[in-house]
Amino acid sequence: MHVKVHSKFVFFGFNKLGYILPDHPGSNMNRTGRLPNFILHSLRRYSKEIITPPGYAPPPKINHLKKFIADKIKTSGPITVAEYMKTSVSAPLVGYYGQFSDDQKVFGEKGDFITSPELSQLFGEMIGVWVFHELANTGHKGSWQLVELGPGRAQLMNDVLNALSKFHDKDVSVHLVETSDALIDEQEKALCIYKSNNTEDTPHVRKNKSRTGVNVYWYKAIDDIPDGFTVFIANEFLDALPVHQFQKTGDTWNEIYINLTKDDNLCFMKSKGENLNTKGLIPTAIRSDSKRVTWECSPESGTVVNQIVDRITTFGGFSLLIDYGHDGTRNTHSFRAYKNHKQVDPLANPGMVDLTADVDFGYLSSLVKDRVLVYGAKEQREFLAQLGIEHRLRRLLQICKDREQQEQLIKSYNMLIGDMGEKFKAWALFPNTLRFILEQRDGPVGFSSKEKTPNE
Repeated sequence: MHVKVHSKFVFFGFNKLGYILPDHPGSNMNRTGRLPNFILHSLRRYSKEIITPPGYAPPPKINHLKKFIADKIKTSGPITVAEYMKTSVSAPLVGYYGQFSDDQKVFGEKGDFITSPELSQLFGEMIGVWVFHELANTGHKGSWQLVELGPGRAQLMNDVLNALSKFHDKDVSVHLVETSDALIDEQEKALCIYKSNNTEDTPHVRKNKSRTGVNVYWYKAIDDIPDGFTVFIANEFLDALPVHQFQKTGDTWNEIYINLTKDDNLCFMKSKGENLNTKGLIPTAIRSDSKRVTWECSPESGTVVNQIVDRITTFGGFSLLIDYGHDGTRNTHSFRAYKNHKQVDPLANPGMVDLTADVDFGYLSSLVKDRVLVYGAKEQREFLAQLGIEHRLRRLLQICKDREQQEQLIKSYNMLIGDMGEKFKAWALFPNTLRFILEQRDGPVGFSSKEKTPNE
């Protein structure tokens, strides 16, 4: 492209101070050695026209993760849904959570999904009250660890700590399990006043102190958490863990794979017959169910739950996991993807969409019910109602005088006990040593067969 520019403006050089100087006298330079603003604006306009001429379109953005997956399939053959899900969600830098940044939102209205803690403080406060109430009923005295798995932006932990601060508990320490460095930075901003640096030669990767004065540690894995009495909490964590998908054809169970079309697009396919996963993962109860035609299984979720059970049975503690899921009776596949709060094709853009699957609490319960007391899965609406969330809402509405904030509180409350309240389930685990106490109490609060609140 040729651009006409007046001869006065063509020949310029830079002096040592960085000012633009003409190569001939008698220019339009002002006394400071700078060009007048109208000339700078003119040059800026021409510059833009040269860099981005009319009709210019940038080249399409390449999804490097999708290319990596496609190349892997070409080299090694089809991959399982579990492998695809794990790679898409967890791959460093190019995975869904690995790309978290100010430009690539994940949570909240500007992200792909909204979690219960981000609706309002009500949810996190109720979890904080539940944790303290159940801790007191165990009879435990002394230091204890509060662990959250997959803390997201740490909104839940922030609200839980604010609730615990009202009880003046000085024995708690917080331990967050997070694999994304970008999310660790975000969690630290939410919980702590000052930024800290990563540590070396320690089980934890970072340490800081919360605004409420509680020591906070970050880990990459559950096994790195120190021994001791531990309370585990998690919200929308298990649903992001990889699942294997199976489908029954006649009397044969096939696994669902990810393969390539002729155009190198990702697609689903069935295995030709049984494989190691169908034979090793599908339990007898599923095989013997004549009405069962599909099944999903998350071995990683089973591993996490077993790690929790090992901890609380050895050192004491309990856990509360909340997620959308079912009791094991679902007979359709649930693997899906979300982008900007809308359901989308899970194979179209790996690494750029939220991949998820419903949690099979029935399957998880079957893995640990012989070693711990299992409560739930209970609908979130029932769980929160027994905790007294309505009473807390009324109290907040009395304190809050701003009409807009009052309406937001009511809206978030309706969501927590409405559609989300039905889909989300609460699931708790306690060691068998607490059986007598829990039987006398008719179970932990929120899981009672009779509706009552901690105040009763």
